[in-house]
Amino acid sequence: MSKHFDDLDWSSLHDKVEEMLGTHFWNDFTTLLPKKFPAVDLYETEKEGIIVAELPGLQSAKDVEIKVELNTLTIQGQLPYSYEVAKPHLKINERHTGVFMRTIKLPFQFVENEIKAKYRNGLLEIKLLKQEVNQQIAIEFNEE
Repeated sequence: MSKHFDDLDWSSLHDKVEEMLGTHFWNDFTTLLPKKFPAVDLYETEKEGIIVAELPGLQSAKDVEIKVELNTLTIQGQLPYSYEVAKPHLKINERHTGVFMRTIKLPFQFVENEIKAKYRNGLLEIKLLKQEVNQQIAIEFNEE
């Protein structure tokens, strides 16, 4: 029986790889795969889902856009390059600058007109009010 990607415990992958290959593996690995999108955390409370995205250096709301379609949320925009030297002169270049797009499949239903977002200290926080999934539906009976 084969496993599907949805069944994998991705949260422990980092620890397992580090245990097998050592701590230096991640330093070498990050130089091979450039970061093209912001790091994101997603968690839920009883009433809402919260997404926190690392987006350092944004200057205004015009620098980032949030879209929702069905149960998918997309964050896109552009992170400014703010160094005095050109990118090729960076000795270590792990932070992404430039255009980015991050798409997140949401694991819960939400109320579309109750989405709030705020940006502070380089973090974009998006709060989505959860929609009740189990609702009692009244049935109207017409007697003939």
